[in-house]
Amino acid sequence: MGSRVLIETLGEYEDWSVLAVDERPVPWRSVARVLRPAVQRVIEPVWRGGEPVEVVAARRSRDGEQDEIIRATPVFGPDGQIYAVQVRSAAVDEKLPEPYSVVAFDYSSERRSIRLADNPFGWAMPKERSHWTVPEAFRYVRRFDGSMELILHTRDSRESTRWAGDVTACVGEESRRFHLALRNGAGTARTRWRGLLHDVTEFLAPEPASVDTAAFAALGRQRSGRTHLVLADVEKVRLIRWVTDPIPDIQWKGVVDDRDTPHPDDVVRILTEVDRAVRAHETGGRLGGIRLRRTDGGWTVVDAVASLVPSAESPVLLLVELTVTGYSDDPDPTEP
Repeated sequence: MGSRVLIETLGEYEDWSVLAVDERPVPWRSVARVLRPAVQRVIEPVWRGGEPVEVVAARRSRDGEQDEIIRATPVFGPDGQIYAVQVRSAAVDEKLPEPYSVVAFDYSSERRSIRLADNPFGWAMPKERSHWTVPEAFRYVRRFDGSMELILHTRDSRESTRWAGDVTACVGEESRRFHLALRNGAGTARTRWRGLLHDVTEFLAPEPASVDTAAFAALGRQRSGRTHLVLADVEKVRLIRWVTDPIPDIQWKGVVDDRDTPHPDDVVRILTEVDRAVRAHETGGRLGGIRLRRTDGGWTVVDAVASLVPSAESPVLLLVELTVTGYSDDPDPTEP
């Protein structure tokens, strides 16, 4: 019976680790402890050359020594670098096991964008784009117990750190379970995270919706068609996750270009009000007449009521209720 191993190469050579062995996720396990020397020797040539490597090596077992085929293949990231190596092995007279279903991606914690190297899971990517915004990606999520931990971890992270966890997401009408692993860089690369999304559904069942997810869904169902609810960060009031459907026909930042969605004058008002509420140790704040850029020109006008999410230290998240109150044809001072 063959075996397979997934080795992440997201960081420096000395930090490479094993993420899965056969049907067991084993995040951040030591390569030297998990893999025998014959298998270890094929990893670096694949990483350096970017081509599959296949060798025949002897393996000792209780039945004696036998030859086995070892085949290693690269997993490329969006930038063309190798983010992982898959190693499969089997006796020379046996078939190699199927490779893992895994995709590499980049995440910018500054721009809040996710760029996939490939789309083997059949997600409906936005037309003519190779990236998602974070709120777009969250539309597929059914359970992600570590989501808030990951958001906080990547928000103001130290250099050369890592994170791993499971997420249950939709592929069409089907729920699938994925193992997520990320590392960031140092210096100017601190806000750039290289990651792997590994479909583990064949050996770990998708998890049912969590209490948090169910609570968000219940909140969303209580809103009328003109009222929308979204989770955002406090620092720059960047949207993270829609609790309801998003406000329709809005040009959200990162979808077409990197302009802020609110009118520039309203951006100043929003940041000022959030800063005031935090400094005053209030539980939230209100702001009316916010203009949001429409996809077909002009502005949708909303009133906002924000509640700061309690935290042991200074609040980092807020829940914002947006109610559509009208429309505006004010000129756009930041035309592309």
